[in-house]
Amino acid sequence: MNRIAILLALVVATAFTCVPALAQNSASASLINQQLDKQAKLQLDGSLPEVMAQVTKQTAVPIDAQPEVWELLPWGRETTVTAKIENQTLRQALDVITRRLGLTYVLKDESIELQPMPALRRLGQRSTLPELDALNVLSATPLQLTSDKTDLKTLLETIDQKLAGAKSPYAVENRTSNAQNPIPPNTPISVPRNATMLDALEAMAAQTPATWYPWGKTILVRPKQDQVRRQLEKEITLRHDGTDGAQVLSERSIRSGVPFRYEPGTFQEIAPQSRAIRLVLNATVTDALEAICGMTGLAYQVKEGEVYLWNAASSTAAASRPKTIAMLQTETGMLILITDQTCPPDIREYIEFQKNKHYDGLRKMMAEQGFKPSNPATQPAPTAPRPPAGATPPAGTAPKPPAKAVDPNEPPGKDL
Repeated sequence: MNRIAILLALVVATAFTCVPALAQNSASASLINQQLDKQAKLQLDGSLPEVMAQVTKQTAVPIDAQPEVWELLPWGRETTVTAKIENQTLRQALDVITRRLGLTYVLKDESIELQPMPALRRLGQRSTLPELDALNVLSATPLQLTSDKTDLKTLLETIDQKLAGAKSPYAVENRTSNAQNPIPPNTPISVPRNATMLDALEAMAAQTPATWYPWGKTILVRPKQDQVRRQLEKEITLRHDGTDGAQVLSERSIRSGVPFRYEPGTFQEIAPQSRAIRLVLNATVTDALEAICGMTGLAYQVKEGEVYLWNAASSTAAASRPKTIAMLQTETGMLILITDQTCPPDIREYIEFQKNKHYDGLRKMMAEQGFKPSNPATQPAPTAPRPPAGATPPAGTAPKPPAKAVDPNEPPGKDL
């Protein structure tokens, strides 16, 4: 079994105070905060979920983890932690443990929640040991700028030089100048003087169109739009049978790590019959967005650090927007979206034939199960078959006289 062992030794040669247990089911944010600042003696060994349970048992502080944590750690739930904590507060112990794992933690109302570092979340895939170590080095190393004002080029060069000076295996790769929309190297950035290298990179991500994440032994810096498009190429599985469209999109945002922002009134303007998403799909987040937009009439645009969605059906551009009418999955797993503007007439006719065939099958099942819909489907009126060309009328039937030519000078309503 592949696992990662993290050995921590936080030992100080002074006396320690054992942490008194909280009353069961009485954990709250204030009580948890008190426990975090008390010294603890802990001997931890096991998988990360087991270590979380051990900490809870010995300190009465509940610890949870976001689902993304297990998707981003090198071996998920099998990641192993070995830690010996003495004469350190629980807060200090959690700081070190989470930092070594590329995680952070947040105080909730009734628990501590482990979350991926923003850079690990932006990585968007299962991390490697060098990538976790890079985050640890960056978060533990002070940047020591002489001023709190700098620019993009100077900041990245300073971090790269410090990594090289410390004989670190990591280096900065700046892709902001050769991108489709290059970022000016003199873009200003404000960084606290006591910031670590990781703090400075996060300040860059917050104040400029650039973002970053570890990639092997590289600290990769690139424009946010390029990064969003990369994250949208993540492979996902969708299984929805009548799920609300807003919930489906929210789940896609969480899985991709990309914030989705919506124009006011986006979901209120969706037709009721289009709000429930029925979809089974193995594809990228981009393909899923295309499929969902085709079903709901929504549209989206990749922006700086986010995906922006609006209701195209309520805009003047709705008529020109392609609408997805079918999805075809090839033998290689590639998903092909068939739109109304690109579908050949014969294929469109066959799609309608298949739809009606399945509708007839469902109506038969309804009848067999005794289901009576409140709104019975209206059937088209039967039409008489058209006689073949050149056929003679039946005996005793007078032939129909030819239509009379219309005189353009004749006033309307003459025969009424």
